[in-house]
Amino acid sequence: MRVLFVSFLLLMPLAACGDGASENDAARAAAVFYDIRLSERAGGVPEGDFRTRLRPVISPGLDSLLAQAAEAERRHTERTDNSEPPYLQGDIFSSLFEGATGYEIGKCEADGETVACDVLLVHDAPEQPVQWTDRVVLVSANGRWAVDDIHYGGDWDFASKGTLQQMLKAVIAEEE
Repeated sequence: MRVLFVSFLLLMPLAACGDGASENDAARAAAVFYDIRLSERAGGVPEGDFRTRLRPVISPGLDSLLAQAAEAERRHTERTDNSEPPYLQGDIFSSLFEGATGYEIGKCEADGETVACDVLLVHDAPEQPVQWTDRVVLVSANGRWAVDDIHYGGDWDFASKGTLQQMLKAVIAEEE
């Protein structure tokens, strides 16, 4: 009985590390995503090299939605003979149209198969810096944590609302 008790005591810290390790790994994956995002100033639906750089840090589901949204944007441009702007402009990965210039990964919480992390974002504009918190949702995909969605948290009038996936699905539905 004593051996079982000692084994139990030795395994308890490992079990506790499992959850924290997942959250730490997810936070690191989120940081890689934001590092890539901040290195690229393009707006709208990412294509080409930018999307290729994002692919290792986003979920297959989000990658598929980005591909479908890019195709919807292409059809929209063709249908309107390029007389209308794209549906999505600006930074689709944050609440602020102009995008962030810096970030800090905050608290992460595991919830079943996902981990959600608060992300403190800042846009250092000389005339008026802006700071807000979005929430990035990561899923385990192919043995790694990958960004699957972003819940916009900006509270000003023209902030993006809802989630990244909702925004992409709306664009896709416009051109079906």
